[in-house]
Amino acid sequence: MSSAIVKIVDVQKRFGDIVALDGVTLDVFRGEILVVLGENGSGKSTLAKILCGAYVPDKGKIIVDGEEAKFSSPYDAKRKGIVMISQRPQLIDDLSILENIALFLDETPSKSLARRVENVLKDFGFSMDINRKVYSISYTEKQFIELVKALMINPKLLIVDEAATYLPHDLKQRFFEIIKHLVLRNESVLYITHKIPEALEIGDRFVVLRKGRVVNVFGKGVEASEIRQAMFGFEEYLGIIPKQLMRIVKRDSKVLVVDKVTVFDDYGKAAVNSLSIDVGSGEIVSIVGIAGNGERELGEAIAGLRKVSKGSIKINGFDVTRDSPSERVRKGLIYIPEDPFREGVALTLSIAENMRMYARERIGHDTVLDAIKKLGIVPENPVTQVAKLSGGNVQKVSVSRLLLTMPKIVVAHNPTRMLDEKSRILVLDTMQKFAQTGGGVLLITEDVDEAIQVSNRVAVIVNGRIARVFEGENLEIYRSEIEKVMVYG
Repeated sequence: MSSAIVKIVDVQKRFGDIVALDGVTLDVFRGEILVVLGENGSGKSTLAKILCGAYVPDKGKIIVDGEEAKFSSPYDAKRKGIVMISQRPQLIDDLSILENIALFLDETPSKSLARRVENVLKDFGFSMDINRKVYSISYTEKQFIELVKALMINPKLLIVDEAATYLPHDLKQRFFEIIKHLVLRNESVLYITHKIPEALEIGDRFVVLRKGRVVNVFGKGVEASEIRQAMFGFEEYLGIIPKQLMRIVKRDSKVLVVDKVTVFDDYGKAAVNSLSIDVGSGEIVSIVGIAGNGERELGEAIAGLRKVSKGSIKINGFDVTRDSPSERVRKGLIYIPEDPFREGVALTLSIAENMRMYARERIGHDTVLDAIKKLGIVPENPVTQVAKLSGGNVQKVSVSRLLLTMPKIVVAHNPTRMLDEKSRILVLDTMQKFAQTGGGVLLITEDVDEAIQVSNRVAVIVNGRIARVFEGENLEIYRSEIEKVMVYG
């Protein structure tokens, strides 16, 4: 075994009463991909943020190249060769690609820097105009720019925190190839994920965190079931989304009708172009697409958070095109946004207060506790401020409104994006049971797997338009076609 490039020794971190990391000790060796897995709230992202300098540990040591390192900012970590890329690109939209990279490197944009950037792009098979403004590029391109930023400093340790989660399959494989190339150069990768198949595909060793502690370290050849057992403590959840439940679908009884809708993005460009989609009673319809194709703007327009320029939206027969978000809720809409931090929850309020905001009737303490237990929100204390929760648990609080209200239509945008396997299964199963009662679900997602396995129809969105709709009892047979349309239109 090669020497450790980074040693983490007895690291502890608390946020008020919440223990995020409880004496974590582990090594990252030179030239390896170390995968860190764990359910929501296990401490994965806290560990990553300590290593990259975003958080300061309460106790313990970080040793880099044999010397103790004390980081007070990501800049300090970067000087030691440690950088992180995450699910949310850290780019400034109004700057160009080159300007963003220059800012990261503490340099000024120049012809010399442009040549260096273009050489890195060429080395890894990228083709991109580095003078383009970031707001004009897709989410996928942004993630690769984040990777290029890291490659520019030849990092000793690259931390990848769920950064490949929503890349389409072929681009994810390319992303993995680049990461594996770093390992061939004797650099190291700390790869954080809650997706076990993804972990097994890329990892050399596997560390499982549970409740802020290291519970297992596995080597090559570990079985998925062993990792699940370590993550959750039991094997009931086999990582398979429940088979589609039988539902009586009434396509002629429409709970949502979006008719030739056009919506503009934050920069005045048409993000959604004359798009039409409908959802019948008892039906789950998925809209799949790579991020940046208008799916976010569509969800916000249906929820009343973004103005509709042309076309109309009907909920349960009512024209709500000009209605406020609260009026749409009263008419039977529940919206679960992609980014709960941005618009899904009130971070300064407690778990219970957030749950009660959307309930049509007053809900009691026992009902709140039941929802917390069903969704596995950690900690289980209903008076805990939401701002103190992990990202996955914040998402669960956002999803809880589905359990606590009686809507006609649920519009959910990537509702499982931050969730571990167990929670993901629970949320998708809850949606199916809701549809069984006659409700409708519009699932806007980048995850082809969940779209195929729970939907009656799958529509692919490309450049703000529905490029193609797939339907049938076995949508699995269309998987490759769906992915091809997502990428190439």
